[in-house]
Amino acid sequence: MSCSACASEKQVGVPAEMMLHFTGLKNLDKPGVLLFPKVLLCLDCGASRFSVPEKELALLASAAKS
Repeated sequence: MSCSACASEKQVGVPAEMMLHFTGLKNLDKPGVLLFPKVLLCLDCGASRFSVPEKELALLASAAKS
């Protein structure tokens, strides 16, 4: 698969650690969601993409509703 930003074929999957949370003062009481996704990184332009696992996605969706 080529990069969606620059069409380069030079991409690598790298492990990552991320904390996703909602911004703004109204969201201070909502906990962040810790993820350990594999990020597909383009070595030419730096564009990256990852998927949020189903369990963590459900936590984010629940927090977004409240």
